[in-house]
Amino acid sequence: MERQRAAAGAPAATGGTGTGRGGRSGRPAAQARPGEHPDDRSGERPDDRPGPEVVAAAEELAARFAAAEPAEADLLAAAVFGAYGARHLGGAPRSVEPAPGTSWWHGPTVHHSTSPLFRPLGYRRIRREAPAQPAARPTGGGRHRKPERPDAAGEVRTAARLLMAHPLVTADGPHGAGLALIRRHAGALTERFRTLLGYRLTLGPAHARLHKAPLPGRPLPGLDPAGYAALARALAGAVPPAAAPPAVRALLDDWRPPAALAADLLTASPLPAAGPEVTVRRLLAETPVVLYHDLAPAERAHLLAAAPAEAERFADLLGLTAEIRAEGVALLDPADELTDLALPGPGTLAQAALLLAERLVEDLRPVGTDEAPPAVLVPDALIDGTLGDITDDYGMSAGWDAGYLADLAAFRRDALDLLHRMGLAAPAGRTWLLRAPAARYAPRAEPEPPAGGGRHSRPNVPAQGRVLSR
Repeated sequence: MERQRAAAGAPAATGGTGTGRGGRSGRPAAQARPGEHPDDRSGERPDDRPGPEVVAAAEELAARFAAAEPAEADLLAAAVFGAYGARHLGGAPRSVEPAPGTSWWHGPTVHHSTSPLFRPLGYRRIRREAPAQPAARPTGGGRHRKPERPDAAGEVRTAARLLMAHPLVTADGPHGAGLALIRRHAGALTERFRTLLGYRLTLGPAHARLHKAPLPGRPLPGLDPAGYAALARALAGAVPPAAAPPAVRALLDDWRPPAALAADLLTASPLPAAGPEVTVRRLLAETPVVLYHDLAPAERAHLLAAAPAEAERFADLLGLTAEIRAEGVALLDPADELTDLALPGPGTLAQAALLLAERLVEDLRPVGTDEAPPAVLVPDALIDGTLGDITDDYGMSAGWDAGYLADLAAFRRDALDLLHRMGLAAPAGRTWLLRAPAARYAPRAEPEPPAGGGRHSRPNVPAQGRVLSR
Protein backbone atom coordinates (compact mmCIF):
# COMPACT_ATOMS: atom_id res chain seq x y z
CA MET A 1 0.00 0.00 0.00
CA GLU A 2 2.84 2.40 0.81
CA ARG A 3 4.41 1.65 -2.59
CA GLN A 4 1.06 2.27 -4.29
CA ARG A 5 0.58 5.68 -2.69
CA ALA A 6 4.16 6.74 -3.42
CA ALA A 7 4.03 5.56 -7.02
CA ALA A 8 0.70 7.30 -7.63
CA GLY A 9 2.35 10.67 -7.04
CA ALA A 10 -0.22 12.04 -4.60
CA PRO A 11 0.47 15.68 -3.69
CA ALA A 12 1.92 16.27 -0.27
CA ALA A 13 -0.33 19.21 0.56
CA THR A 14 -3.44 20.13 -1.38
CA GLY A 15 -5.79 23.04 -1.32
CA GLY A 16 -3.63 25.18 0.93
CA THR A 17 -2.22 27.70 -1.51
CA GLY A 18 -1.97 31.11 0.05
CA THR A 19 -3.44 30.19 3.40
CA GLY A 20 -0.37 31.32 5.28
CA ARG A 21 -0.88 34.97 4.30
CA GLY A 22 -3.76 35.34 6.69
CA GLY A 23 -2.26 33.13 9.36
CA ARG A 24 -1.63 35.92 11.89
CA SER A 25 -4.54 38.23 11.24
CA GLY A 26 -7.52 36.25 12.57
CA ARG A 27 -9.48 36.91 15.72
CA PRO A 28 -8.64 35.11 18.96
CA ALA A 29 -10.34 31.75 19.38
CA ALA A 30 -12.62 33.04 22.12
CA GLN A 31 -14.05 35.67 19.75
CA ALA A 32 -14.73 33.27 16.86
CA ARG A 33 -18.45 32.80 17.43
CA PRO A 34 -19.83 32.01 13.94
CA GLY A 35 -19.95 28.27 13.37
CA GLU A 36 -18.67 27.45 16.86
CA HIS A 37 -19.52 24.02 18.21
CA PRO A 38 -21.97 24.25 21.14
CA ASP A 39 -19.73 22.03 23.28
CA ASP A 40 -16.61 24.18 22.79
CA ARG A 41 -15.27 26.11 25.77
CA SER A 42 -13.18 29.20 25.13
CA GLY A 43 -11.10 28.46 28.23
CA GLU A 44 -10.39 24.85 27.36
CA ARG A 45 -6.73 24.03 26.87
CA PRO A 46 -5.81 21.98 23.78
CA ASP A 47 -4.18 19.33 26.00
CA ASP A 48 -7.26 18.75 28.21
CA ARG A 49 -8.18 15.07 28.30
CA PRO A 50 -11.58 14.01 26.92
CA GLY A 51 -14.29 13.44 29.50
CA PRO A 52 -15.75 10.06 30.50
CA GLU A 53 -18.64 10.39 28.05
CA VAL A 54 -16.14 10.70 25.19
CA VAL A 55 -14.22 7.65 26.41
CA ALA A 56 -17.48 5.67 26.57
CA ALA A 57 -18.39 6.76 23.03
CA ALA A 58 -14.93 5.74 21.84
CA GLU A 59 -15.27 2.27 23.34
CA GLU A 60 -18.67 1.78 21.72
CA LEU A 61 -17.35 2.98 18.38
CA ALA A 62 -14.25 0.78 18.68
CA ALA A 63 -16.46 -2.26 19.26
CA ARG A 64 -18.45 -1.45 16.11
CA PHE A 65 -15.27 -1.08 14.07
CA ALA A 66 -13.80 -4.35 15.39
CA ALA A 67 -16.95 -6.30 14.49
CA ALA A 68 -17.34 -4.81 10.99
CA GLU A 69 -16.21 -6.22 7.67
CA PRO A 70 -13.41 -4.18 6.02
CA ALA A 71 -15.71 -2.41 3.54
CA GLU A 72 -18.23 -1.66 6.29
CA ALA A 73 -15.47 -0.32 8.53
CA ASP A 74 -14.23 1.96 5.74
CA LEU A 75 -17.70 3.40 5.21
CA LEU A 76 -18.23 3.82 8.96
CA ALA A 77 -14.91 5.67 9.20
CA ALA A 78 -15.93 7.99 6.36
CA ALA A 79 -19.18 8.70 8.20
CA VAL A 80 -17.58 9.26 11.62
CA PHE A 81 -14.38 11.07 10.75
CA GLY A 82 -15.14 12.47 7.27
CA ALA A 83 -11.41 13.05 6.88
CA TYR A 84 -11.22 12.43 3.13
CA GLY A 85 -10.13 15.18 0.79
CA ALA A 86 -11.83 16.31 -2.39
CA ARG A 87 -10.67 14.55 -5.56
CA HIS A 88 -10.61 16.17 -9.00
CA LEU A 89 -9.01 15.63 -12.37
CA GLY A 90 -6.37 18.04 -13.55
CA GLY A 91 -5.98 19.83 -16.83
CA ALA A 92 -8.51 21.40 -19.15
CA PRO A 93 -8.66 21.27 -22.97
CA ARG A 94 -7.15 24.28 -24.69
CA SER A 95 -9.85 24.49 -27.32
CA VAL A 96 -13.08 26.36 -26.75
CA GLU A 97 -15.93 24.61 -24.98
CA PRO A 98 -17.64 22.29 -27.49
CA ALA A 99 -21.30 22.36 -28.36
CA PRO A 100 -23.77 21.00 -25.78
CA GLY A 101 -24.18 17.27 -26.01
CA THR A 102 -20.61 16.60 -27.13
CA SER A 103 -19.33 13.25 -25.93
CA TRP A 104 -16.13 12.71 -24.00
CA TRP A 105 -15.38 10.00 -26.54
CA HIS A 106 -15.20 12.52 -29.39
CA GLY A 107 -14.65 15.91 -27.70
CA PRO A 108 -11.57 17.99 -26.87
CA THR A 109 -8.80 16.25 -24.95
CA VAL A 110 -5.80 17.09 -22.77
CA HIS A 111 -3.60 14.51 -24.47
CA HIS A 112 -0.95 17.14 -25.26
CA SER A 113 -0.09 17.59 -21.57
CA THR A 114 -0.58 14.18 -19.97
CA SER A 115 2.73 12.51 -20.77
CA PRO A 116 5.42 15.17 -21.34
CA LEU A 117 7.96 12.71 -19.95
CA PHE A 118 7.62 10.56 -23.05
CA ARG A 119 7.47 13.30 -25.70
CA PRO A 120 10.69 15.31 -26.09
CA LEU A 121 10.24 19.05 -26.25
CA GLY A 122 12.05 20.76 -29.10
CA TYR A 123 12.33 24.54 -29.26
CA ARG A 124 9.38 24.91 -31.62
CA ARG A 125 7.16 22.75 -29.44
CA ILE A 126 8.21 24.58 -26.29
CA ARG A 127 7.19 27.88 -27.87
CA ARG A 128 3.92 26.41 -29.13
CA GLU A 129 2.89 24.82 -25.82
CA ALA A 130 4.19 27.44 -23.40
CA PRO A 131 1.34 29.34 -21.73
CA ALA A 132 0.94 32.99 -22.52
CA GLN A 133 2.76 35.22 -20.06
CA PRO A 134 0.62 37.75 -18.19
CA ALA A 135 1.20 41.39 -18.87
CA ALA A 136 3.65 43.02 -16.48
CA ARG A 137 2.10 45.04 -13.67
CA PRO A 138 3.81 47.96 -11.97
CA THR A 139 5.33 46.90 -8.68
CA GLY A 140 6.28 50.31 -7.42
CA GLY A 141 3.95 53.17 -6.60
CA GLY A 142 6.10 55.31 -4.39
CA ARG A 143 6.55 55.54 -0.67
CA HIS A 144 2.89 56.37 -0.06
CA ARG A 145 1.51 53.37 -1.93
CA LYS A 146 -0.89 51.38 0.27
CA PRO A 147 -0.44 47.61 0.44
CA GLU A 148 -3.00 45.63 -1.54
CA ARG A 149 -5.51 43.71 0.57
CA PRO A 150 -6.86 40.40 -0.70
CA ASP A 151 -10.55 40.58 -1.51
CA ALA A 152 -12.94 38.88 0.89
CA ALA A 153 -14.32 36.54 -1.78
CA GLY A 154 -10.83 35.33 -2.60
CA GLU A 155 -10.07 34.68 1.07
CA VAL A 156 -13.33 32.75 1.49
CA ARG A 157 -12.45 30.67 -1.57
CA THR A 158 -8.96 29.92 -0.22
CA ALA A 159 -10.37 28.88 3.16
CA ALA A 160 -13.09 26.77 1.52
CA ARG A 161 -10.53 24.96 -0.65
CA LEU A 162 -8.40 24.24 2.41
CA LEU A 163 -11.36 22.72 4.27
CA MET A 164 -12.44 20.64 1.27
CA ALA A 165 -8.91 19.26 0.95
CA HIS A 166 -8.28 18.92 4.71
CA PRO A 167 -11.52 18.74 6.70
CA LEU A 168 -9.61 18.62 10.02
CA VAL A 169 -7.43 21.69 10.59
CA THR A 170 -5.67 22.03 13.94
CA ALA A 171 -3.52 24.86 15.24
CA ASP A 172 -0.47 22.61 15.64
CA GLY A 173 -1.09 20.55 12.50
CA PRO A 174 0.53 20.91 9.09
CA HIS A 175 -2.18 23.33 7.89
CA GLY A 176 -2.50 25.36 11.08
CA ALA A 177 -1.52 28.58 9.29
CA GLY A 178 -4.93 28.56 7.61
CA LEU A 179 -6.90 28.36 10.86
CA ALA A 180 -6.95 32.14 11.35
CA LEU A 181 -8.30 32.61 7.82
CA ILE A 182 -11.06 30.08 8.52
CA ARG A 183 -11.97 31.92 11.73
CA ARG A 184 -12.02 35.29 9.98
CA HIS A 185 -14.62 34.08 7.49
CA ALA A 186 -16.36 31.50 9.68
CA GLY A 187 -19.79 33.04 9.20
CA ALA A 188 -19.62 33.05 5.40
CA LEU A 189 -18.07 29.59 5.27
CA THR A 190 -20.67 28.12 7.63
CA GLU A 191 -23.52 29.51 5.53
CA ARG A 192 -22.05 28.54 2.16
CA PHE A 193 -21.23 24.96 3.17
CA ARG A 194 -24.63 24.53 4.84
CA THR A 195 -26.69 25.77 1.90
CA LEU A 196 -24.62 24.27 -0.91
CA LEU A 197 -23.51 20.90 0.48
CA GLY A 198 -25.36 20.40 3.75
CA TYR A 199 -22.03 20.26 5.62
CA ARG A 200 -21.50 21.61 9.13
CA LEU A 201 -18.47 23.70 10.09
CA THR A 202 -17.48 23.63 13.76
CA LEU A 203 -14.74 25.67 15.42
CA GLY A 204 -12.99 24.92 18.68
CA PRO A 205 -10.24 26.71 20.57
CA ALA A 206 -7.56 25.06 18.45
CA HIS A 207 -9.30 23.39 15.52
CA ALA A 208 -11.77 23.68 12.67
CA ARG A 209 -13.72 20.73 11.32
CA LEU A 210 -15.84 20.41 8.21
CA HIS A 211 -18.36 17.60 8.78
CA LYS A 212 -18.55 15.66 5.52
CA ALA A 213 -21.11 13.04 4.53
CA PRO A 214 -20.23 9.33 4.19
CA LEU A 215 -18.61 8.54 0.86
CA PRO A 216 -17.83 4.97 -0.28
CA GLY A 217 -14.29 4.22 -1.32
CA ARG A 218 -12.62 6.82 0.91
CA PRO A 219 -10.98 4.86 3.75
CA LEU A 220 -8.34 6.27 6.04
CA PRO A 221 -4.95 5.14 4.68
CA GLY A 222 -3.49 1.94 6.03
CA LEU A 223 -6.27 1.07 8.48
CA ASP A 224 -8.28 -2.14 8.81
CA PRO A 225 -11.17 -2.68 11.28
CA ALA A 226 -8.73 -3.26 14.15
CA GLY A 227 -6.84 -0.11 13.21
CA TYR A 228 -10.02 1.96 13.23
CA ALA A 229 -10.84 0.59 16.68
CA ALA A 230 -7.38 1.56 17.92
CA LEU A 231 -7.82 5.04 16.44
CA ALA A 232 -11.10 5.58 18.28
CA ARG A 233 -9.52 4.55 21.59
CA ALA A 234 -6.41 6.66 20.97
CA LEU A 235 -8.50 9.76 20.26
CA ALA A 236 -10.20 9.33 23.63
CA GLY A 237 -6.90 8.75 25.42
CA ALA A 238 -7.83 5.17 26.31
CA VAL A 239 -4.80 3.88 24.38
CA PRO A 240 -1.42 5.68 24.51
CA PRO A 241 -0.43 6.87 21.02
CA ALA A 242 2.90 5.03 21.33
CA ALA A 243 1.01 1.73 21.67
CA ALA A 244 -1.17 2.35 18.60
CA PRO A 245 -0.43 0.85 15.16
CA PRO A 246 1.91 2.89 12.92
CA ALA A 247 -0.94 4.08 10.66
CA VAL A 248 -2.82 5.39 13.70
CA ARG A 249 0.27 7.18 15.00
CA ALA A 250 0.76 8.79 11.58
CA LEU A 251 -2.82 10.09 11.59
CA LEU A 252 -2.48 11.44 15.12
CA ASP A 253 0.75 13.20 14.16
CA ASP A 254 -0.99 14.74 11.15
CA TRP A 255 -4.18 15.76 12.95
CA ARG A 256 -2.64 16.54 16.39
CA PRO A 257 -6.17 16.51 17.79
CA PRO A 258 -6.93 18.63 20.87
CA ALA A 259 -9.56 17.36 23.29
CA ALA A 260 -12.29 19.45 21.68
CA LEU A 261 -11.65 17.88 18.28
CA ALA A 262 -11.54 14.39 19.77
CA ALA A 263 -14.96 14.99 21.34
CA ASP A 264 -16.23 16.43 18.06
CA LEU A 265 -15.05 13.38 16.11
CA LEU A 266 -16.41 10.79 18.52
CA THR A 267 -19.73 12.30 19.66
CA ALA A 268 -21.00 14.56 16.85
CA SER A 269 -24.44 13.77 15.46
CA PRO A 270 -24.62 12.55 11.83
CA LEU A 271 -25.62 14.88 9.03
CA PRO A 272 -29.31 14.81 8.07
CA ALA A 273 -30.39 12.96 4.94
CA ALA A 274 -29.84 14.92 1.74
CA GLY A 275 -32.20 15.44 -1.18
CA PRO A 276 -31.31 14.95 -4.86
CA GLU A 277 -29.84 18.44 -5.31
CA VAL A 278 -27.48 18.25 -2.34
CA THR A 279 -26.53 14.65 -3.14
CA VAL A 280 -25.49 15.66 -6.66
CA ARG A 281 -23.53 18.66 -5.36
CA ARG A 282 -21.64 16.49 -2.90
CA LEU A 283 -20.68 14.11 -5.70
CA LEU A 284 -19.55 17.01 -7.88
CA ALA A 285 -17.53 18.56 -5.05
CA GLU A 286 -15.84 15.39 -3.81
CA THR A 287 -15.44 13.03 -6.79
CA PRO A 288 -13.59 13.38 -10.11
CA VAL A 289 -16.48 12.57 -12.45
CA VAL A 290 -20.27 12.28 -12.14
CA LEU A 291 -21.94 10.24 -14.89
CA TYR A 292 -25.68 10.53 -15.47
CA HIS A 293 -25.77 6.74 -15.81
CA ASP A 294 -24.70 6.33 -12.16
CA LEU A 295 -27.36 8.62 -10.65
CA ALA A 296 -30.84 7.90 -9.38
CA PRO A 297 -33.64 9.25 -11.61
CA ALA A 298 -34.29 12.37 -9.50
CA GLU A 299 -30.58 13.13 -9.22
CA ARG A 300 -30.08 12.63 -12.96
CA ALA A 301 -32.97 14.96 -13.76
CA HIS A 302 -31.53 17.67 -11.53
CA LEU A 303 -28.04 17.50 -13.00
CA LEU A 304 -29.31 17.45 -16.59
CA ALA A 305 -31.36 20.57 -15.92
CA ALA A 306 -29.02 22.48 -13.61
CA ALA A 307 -25.46 21.57 -14.65
CA PRO A 308 -24.52 25.13 -15.79
CA ALA A 309 -25.94 26.67 -12.61
CA GLU A 310 -24.14 24.16 -10.41
CA ALA A 311 -20.92 24.87 -12.30
CA GLU A 312 -21.24 28.58 -11.48
CA ARG A 313 -21.77 27.83 -7.79
CA PHE A 314 -18.61 25.74 -7.54
CA ALA A 315 -16.58 28.21 -9.58
CA ASP A 316 -17.55 30.90 -7.08
CA LEU A 317 -16.91 28.87 -3.90
CA LEU A 318 -13.97 26.65 -4.89
CA GLY A 319 -12.56 28.09 -8.11
CA LEU A 320 -13.35 24.92 -10.09
CA THR A 321 -14.22 24.81 -13.78
CA ALA A 322 -16.83 22.46 -15.22
CA GLU A 323 -16.48 20.05 -18.12
CA ILE A 324 -20.06 19.27 -19.18
CA ARG A 325 -20.40 16.41 -21.64
CA ALA A 326 -23.13 14.14 -22.97
CA GLU A 327 -22.28 11.46 -20.41
CA GLY A 328 -21.92 13.63 -17.31
CA VAL A 329 -20.02 16.41 -15.57
CA ALA A 330 -16.50 16.75 -14.16
CA LEU A 331 -15.29 19.66 -12.04
CA LEU A 332 -11.64 20.42 -12.77
CA ASP A 333 -9.13 22.32 -10.66
CA PRO A 334 -7.05 24.64 -12.88
CA ALA A 335 -4.38 24.76 -10.15
CA ASP A 336 -4.12 20.93 -9.98
CA GLU A 337 -4.16 21.19 -6.17
CA LEU A 338 -7.63 20.27 -4.91
CA THR A 339 -7.20 16.51 -5.03
CA ASP A 340 -5.86 13.77 -2.79
CA LEU A 341 -4.63 11.83 -5.85
CA ALA A 342 -2.55 13.31 -8.65
CA LEU A 343 -3.66 12.37 -12.16
CA PRO A 344 -1.84 13.37 -14.32
CA GLY A 345 1.08 12.95 -11.95
CA PRO A 346 4.78 12.16 -11.81
CA GLY A 347 4.65 8.74 -10.14
CA THR A 348 4.98 5.35 -11.78
CA LEU A 349 1.30 4.47 -11.34
CA ALA A 350 0.02 7.83 -12.59
CA GLN A 351 2.15 7.66 -15.73
CA ALA A 352 1.36 4.03 -16.49
CA ALA A 353 -2.35 4.39 -15.74
CA LEU A 354 -2.77 7.31 -18.15
CA LEU A 355 -0.85 5.52 -20.88
CA LEU A 356 -3.03 2.46 -20.30
CA ALA A 357 -6.20 4.55 -20.52
CA GLU A 358 -4.94 6.30 -23.66
CA ARG A 359 -4.24 3.07 -25.53
CA LEU A 360 -7.45 1.38 -24.40
CA VAL A 361 -9.45 4.37 -25.65
CA GLU A 362 -7.74 4.21 -29.03
CA ASP A 363 -8.61 0.50 -29.29
CA LEU A 364 -12.17 0.63 -27.94
CA ARG A 365 -13.53 4.11 -28.66
CA PRO A 366 -17.17 3.76 -29.84
CA VAL A 367 -17.71 4.82 -33.44
CA GLY A 368 -20.99 5.52 -35.17
CA THR A 369 -23.22 5.16 -32.10
CA ASP A 370 -26.38 7.25 -31.97
CA GLU A 371 -25.92 8.00 -28.27
CA ALA A 372 -22.65 8.32 -26.42
CA PRO A 373 -22.29 5.28 -24.13
CA PRO A 374 -21.08 5.92 -20.58
CA ALA A 375 -18.62 3.01 -20.76
CA VAL A 376 -17.41 0.08 -22.86
CA LEU A 377 -16.36 -3.39 -21.77
CA VAL A 378 -12.63 -4.10 -21.94
CA PRO A 379 -11.45 -7.59 -22.93
CA ASP A 380 -9.29 -8.92 -20.13
CA ALA A 381 -6.50 -10.00 -22.45
CA LEU A 382 -6.34 -6.50 -23.93
CA ILE A 383 -5.47 -5.04 -20.51
CA ASP A 384 -2.62 -7.50 -20.01
CA GLY A 385 -1.25 -7.03 -23.51
CA THR A 386 -1.47 -3.24 -23.41
CA LEU A 387 0.17 -2.97 -20.00
CA GLY A 388 2.92 -5.32 -21.14
CA ASP A 389 3.57 -3.16 -24.21
CA ILE A 390 3.67 0.00 -22.08
CA THR A 391 6.09 -1.58 -19.65
CA ASP A 392 8.38 -2.69 -22.49
CA ASP A 393 8.26 0.76 -24.12
CA TYR A 394 8.73 3.00 -21.09
CA GLY A 395 9.46 1.04 -17.92
CA MET A 396 13.25 1.11 -17.88
CA SER A 397 13.79 4.42 -19.71
CA ALA A 398 11.36 6.28 -17.42
CA GLY A 399 12.83 4.80 -14.26
CA TRP A 400 9.61 3.19 -13.10
CA ASP A 401 9.35 1.35 -9.80
CA ALA A 402 11.41 -1.83 -10.07
CA GLY A 403 8.96 -3.75 -7.90
CA TYR A 404 6.15 -3.10 -10.34
CA LEU A 405 8.30 -4.03 -13.33
CA ALA A 406 9.03 -7.36 -11.65
CA ASP A 407 5.39 -8.01 -10.65
CA LEU A 408 3.05 -7.17 -13.53
CA ALA A 409 0.06 -8.65 -11.70
CA ALA A 410 0.48 -6.08 -8.91
CA PHE A 411 1.17 -3.39 -11.52
CA ARG A 412 -2.09 -4.20 -13.30
CA ARG A 413 -4.06 -4.31 -10.04
CA ASP A 414 -2.81 -0.95 -8.78
CA ALA A 415 -2.98 0.85 -12.15
CA LEU A 416 -6.61 -0.22 -12.63
CA ASP A 417 -7.36 0.72 -9.03
CA LEU A 418 -6.00 4.23 -9.64
CA LEU A 419 -8.11 4.60 -12.79
CA HIS A 420 -11.10 3.38 -10.78
CA ARG A 421 -10.52 5.87 -7.96
CA MET A 422 -10.25 8.68 -10.52
CA GLY A 423 -13.50 7.70 -12.26
CA LEU A 424 -11.92 6.57 -15.53
CA ALA A 425 -12.56 2.83 -15.15
CA ALA A 426 -14.86 0.61 -13.11
CA PRO A 427 -14.90 -3.08 -12.21
CA ALA A 428 -17.67 -5.19 -13.74
CA GLY A 429 -17.60 -8.62 -12.19
CA ARG A 430 -14.38 -10.28 -13.30
CA THR A 431 -13.70 -7.75 -16.05
CA TRP A 432 -13.47 -3.97 -16.36
CA LEU A 433 -15.32 -1.06 -17.94
CA LEU A 434 -13.54 1.85 -19.59
CA ARG A 435 -15.56 4.97 -18.80
CA ALA A 436 -16.10 7.82 -21.23
CA PRO A 437 -14.01 10.44 -19.33
CA ALA A 438 -10.90 8.35 -20.00
CA ALA A 439 -11.06 9.62 -23.59
CA ARG A 440 -10.02 13.10 -22.45
CA TYR A 441 -6.49 11.70 -22.03
CA ALA A 442 -6.25 10.10 -25.48
CA PRO A 443 -5.66 11.75 -28.86
CA ARG A 444 -8.85 13.29 -30.16
CA ALA A 445 -10.88 11.08 -32.46
CA GLU A 446 -10.51 11.88 -36.14
CA PRO A 447 -13.83 12.56 -37.90
CA GLU A 448 -15.11 9.71 -40.02
CA PRO A 449 -14.76 10.36 -43.78
CA PRO A 450 -18.03 10.31 -45.69
CA ALA A 451 -18.93 6.90 -47.06
CA GLY A 452 -18.21 6.63 -50.75
CA GLY A 453 -19.45 4.32 -53.46
CA GLY A 454 -16.35 3.98 -55.61
CA ARG A 455 -14.16 0.95 -56.05
CA HIS A 456 -11.60 2.26 -53.53
CA SER A 457 -14.15 2.98 -50.79
CA ARG A 458 -13.37 1.31 -47.49
CA PRO A 459 -16.14 -0.66 -45.80
CA ASN A 460 -17.59 0.66 -42.57
CA VAL A 461 -15.76 -0.80 -39.58
CA PRO A 462 -18.01 -1.71 -36.65
CA ALA A 463 -17.22 -0.17 -33.28
CA GLN A 464 -14.69 -2.12 -31.28
CA GLY A 465 -15.66 -3.20 -27.82
CA ARG A 466 -19.10 -3.84 -26.42
CA VAL A 467 -21.04 -0.75 -25.43
CA LEU A 468 -22.58 -0.49 -21.99
CA SER A 469 -26.19 0.55 -22.53
CA ARG A 470 -27.66 3.45 -20.66
